[in-house]
Amino acid sequence: MAWVAGDRLQGGKYTVERELGRGRFGITYLVKNKNGDRFVIKTLNDDLLNSLNQLERERLKTMFLREAFKLQKCKHKYIVEVVDSFEEADHLCLVMEYVNEVSLADFRPSILSEPDALRYIQQIGEALIVVHENELIHRDVHPGNILLRKREGQLEAVLIDFGLALDFDHILTTSRTKETSDGFTPPELYARGTITRAYSDIYSLAATLYKLLTGRTPVDAVKRKVDGEHLVSPKEFNDRISPRVNQAILKGMQLDPKQRPQSMREWLDSLELTGETSKTETPVPPKSESNINWVAVTAIATLIAAIGTLLSGMVGWIPIFKPSPSSNPPSLSPSPSSSKTP
Repeated sequence: MAWVAGDRLQGGKYTVERELGRGRFGITYLVKNKNGDRFVIKTLNDDLLNSLNQLERERLKTMFLREAFKLQKCKHKYIVEVVDSFEEADHLCLVMEYVNEVSLADFRPSILSEPDALRYIQQIGEALIVVHENELIHRDVHPGNILLRKREGQLEAVLIDFGLALDFDHILTTSRTKETSDGFTPPELYARGTITRAYSDIYSLAATLYKLLTGRTPVDAVKRKVDGEHLVSPKEFNDRISPRVNQAILKGMQLDPKQRPQSMREWLDSLELTGETSKTETPVPPKSESNINWVAVTAIATLIAAIGTLLSGMVGWIPIFKPSPSSNPPSLSPSPSSSKTP
């Protein structure tokens, strides 16, 4: 069931303005609360759910629940923030701050200057350090998952979409080619039996820098590894790229994970990106008006780790998401104005 402009959710707490977009797994909507503050609501894609069997649907719902938990763990000014969660007509929903609708995939000009590209890469790299400190990898870093927000007259990058995030040392037990982004996914995330670590996000961020500086998506990792296709040096497409940056991109995109830098800090240091954002921020507690039941979310995550594939059917009885109110809702306390998009 797709929502349209004017639809009221949670008894009128949120009003849909329009659909923002449809990804592989989710649909995002721009909404307003009663105070006129804008937010983004993300829910699962009905078309995808209807195409899956019961076990696959439950797995997707579990991934969605885990996304909320992972976003709460990873607090950073360059990571989108979840501010609310609920269930509406059998749809699990995350409410996120509204950043902007322009991603680095849509930004013009398509080729950035080296200083501009490095500024965005540093911001996302620092955000990923926080992700990795929580022993997670994002697993889906690419220009489309990096939005641009204007703050104090300057554009800054914000990392979104933690729906595919995995724990450190997670061993892939199945091939998940539908959960990859051609040109940005490292080879180890295509094959079962591989172990996930920070080096996987390094590959993806290096590939993102490649794209920002050349306007070209790098050749897919599988084509490089299986078909022997050559990764053209980014400097061959843009001779203004410095030798240092060119080398760091190629090093970060090595097919063998052991040949890449093993930490995001190490890779950022190779780019000489050790400025103002070189220290991670102290985690900020959730806003008081947030209605996320994080105790329940944490319990869900614990259960996920403990019982794995037996999660099938679990979503139906764990009351993490608040159901649609059956009567008039209580008045809202004021929410801070936000400006982020997932």
